[in-house]
Amino acid sequence: MIDLFDLEYQYQLYLKRMKLDESKMPEVQQIETKRVFYGAFGQLLMLLQNDISILSDEKAFEALDNMINQVGQFFINETHKQN
Repeated sequence: MIDLFDLEYQYQLYLKRMKLDESKMPEVQQIETKRVFYGAFGQLLMLLQNDISILSDEKAFEALDNMINQVGQFFINETHKQN
């Protein structure tokens, strides 16, 4: 059974979503990609634990939706830079 809350599993999902293949990445890129992933994940956990948790359910869902939209917009902008 897959443990959805295992960070290595989530890291592998991230690589797949970003179409990244660790076996084809230089070692420095592998190391830095994993560091950035874990750092960002840790930052999100702190945000959820310390900040979102004190909001009402409605405000918390609004904040999460807003952050999801920001991430989506970031990747849309990045895609347009490549064209």
